[in-house]
This record gives sequence, structure tokens and C-alpha cells, in this order.
Amino acid sequence: MNKITLAALIGLILTGCGGGGGDDSTAPQPPIETKPLAVQGTINAVNVSANTIEVNGYSYDVASVAYGADTQYSIKDLQKNMMVAISTSSKAGALVQLEPTMVGMVTHIDRANSTFVINGATLTFSLDQNIDVNDWVMVSSLPQATETGLGYKVLSVVKFEHEGLVGQYEVEGRLSLLNENNKTFTLGAAIQVRYADNIIEDNATLQNGQWVEVKGQMVGNTFDASEVDVETYDASDNDNEIEGVVTWVSNDKSQFELNARGRFMVTGSTYFEDGTKANLNIGVMVEVTAVNGIAREIEFENDFDGDFGDAWHEFEKKGMLANITATSFTVDGFKIEIDSQTFVDKNEKLVDLDGSRVEVEGVIIGSRYVAREIEREDD
Repeated sequence: MNKITLAALIGLILTGCGGGGGDDSTAPQPPIETKPLAVQGTINAVNVSANTIEVNGYSYDVASVAYGADTQYSIKDLQKNMMVAISTSSKAGALVQLEPTMVGMVTHIDRANSTFVINGATLTFSLDQNIDVNDWVMVSSLPQATETGLGYKVLSVVKFEHEGLVGQYEVEGRLSLLNENNKTFTLGAAIQVRYADNIIEDNATLQNGQWVEVKGQMVGNTFDASEVDVETYDASDNDNEIEGVVTWVSNDKSQFELNARGRFMVTGSTYFEDGTKANLNIGVMVEVTAVNGIAREIEFENDFDGDFGDAWHEFEKKGMLANITATSFTVDGFKIEIDSQTFVDKNEKLVDLDGSRVEVEGVIIGSRYVAREIEREDD
């Protein structure tokens, strides 16, 4: 699938970066209002007669609608709250790429409790009456904290009968419980995936904490992968805008994680709209305009009440670091996990901190405490 991605250099930019958010003595000025060249977000409105859609507050003339490399649709297939990626590089108009979290067949519906099952995941959403068991649907969602792990807040469920979609399975989510011996991992809170090394795109190395897109087939209660693609926000020297939920913020608010997928830096020049830097907290919805991993503008989309679950929690721990393994360490005997989104301050390696006093910031995902930033205490 063609993806709009935004920050491959973020890891390099952030490595060793524990500094503050810049000089706030001069209020940053709002950036010049221009339509971003690349946008990823949900559809706010569809106007078929005018051949336009609205995404993140901008109206786009639609030149094409696609899912994957080959499957073509039309603007009539688009609905409000579907997740899309838009490129304006074509003179003919916007190139719209459908970016669902899941594609598959509905296998169970509980209308009384507003839940349904797709690809082994039980999701909460009130389905339209025209959607029944065995129908093929496209689910758009954003990450949501739950008591069992990182789950999905469903934004829309759209029924499709197109020949190019029926029979395809897809699921995205945060990778956890990776077992390289058995070739299995978990997506989201409970989706069990079986994979092989030769199907991983770009020969990437799988790690806990990555956001991955998986295509394949459901075999019983297991998603049997035929393709695994690690998703990040890769670098771009042009404005890119992403809508999503904040899934971690550093204590000094100098950096934050969006959609459990990638980090952005906050500087003294970052402009905040409909809120302030103090409102940048875990669980809030934002639109981020960024260049090379630096947030130029952060626009808040809600009332800062953490719409995406009451289970979002952060933690901070200070003490002696010890018992380092490939997936965890302890601080004064308290176990803390590490994953692909864990960064060590000043480009140090975790092993260099063995026996040192440290400060650890992180997030609580289900019952697991996962480090986001580790630094020597009082550095």
C-alpha cells in the first residue's frame, strides 16, 4: 500500500535530545496559511456533486481514490470519518489513498452492546443496520488505551462490495509480545499474528512497540500474515499534516508521540492553535503540521479531556537501573519494559547505564510499564 509517511529522521533528530522546548520569551507567530502538500486524517465531509472532500479543515478536488496500488474507487465510495492520506502533487487534483486500520469480514455482531468482531478483534461501535455478519468492511480508527493494552477507537465502518476488496484482510496496530522463535506477535490488545521472516517489507527487523500493517488471511483465531510492513512517520522537507491522538508527552513537553507511531519535537517556534503548550497532554486529539520531525503548528481538536480512553497513564521512576535484558530492565527492583519507541538520553546505550541512578519517563499500556525516555539522574 502507498503510504504518506513523515519522519524517518526523527530517531536521529531526537537521539540525545532531552532539552527544553526552546525560548518562550517571544511568542511564536502563526505560520503562513498554506494547504499542506501531504495530509493524513479523517474525512470531515464529502460533496459528490462538487467532487470535493474536506480533511483537516481543507477542501480538496478529488482526482482519484485508491486502496493499495491497484484497486480504484470513486468519490461516491467515500464517507465521513474514513481515514485517508492525501497528496496534492498532481495538477489534476488530490490523490486520495484509503488508509483503513482494518479490512475484513464481520464475523459477529452484538447490537445490544454495540460491539462486533473483525480479524479476531472485538471492537466497540454501533454498526449501521445494513451491515450484517459475513459482510466485508473497512474500519478506520485511532489508538485507544484500554485496561488490556493499546486498542482501537473506531471512527467509521464502511461496507464494501467491490470485487477488489472482498477477500482481502488487513490489520494495523502496535506490535507486542514478539516471539521470534515461534514467529508470532500480538497487534493491538489481542490480535494474534503468525508471520515468516521473508514476508517483512524492506527486510526490517521487528521490535515490540512498532506500528505495523499486516496483510494476509484469518485462519481460525490467528491472522496468518502474507505481508508485514513497519509504519513510521518518515522525513520530509515539506509541510505534512497528520491528525491523531497524543500517546506520550515528555515532562518538559519538548517532544511527544503521535498515534503510537512516531515522535515530534516542540520548539520555541512551534505555534499552538485553540490551546497552549500546557494543553499538550496524553490522550488529546491534535493536528500536527511538521517538517523533518519538527512540529511547526499544533492545533487542538477537542476540549483537552482525553476522548480516547480514561486508561491513558504516564509514569516517572527514579532509582538504580539494573537487570537489563533485551526487553526490560529494573529501577530499584521495579520492572520496566523497553520497545522501539524507547530512547536513551545523550546517545548512550542502555548497558552504559547499568548500576547508575536514572530517571525514566514512560507510558502504562495495559499492565505493562514501558519506557519512553531514560536519562542519568540530575544530568
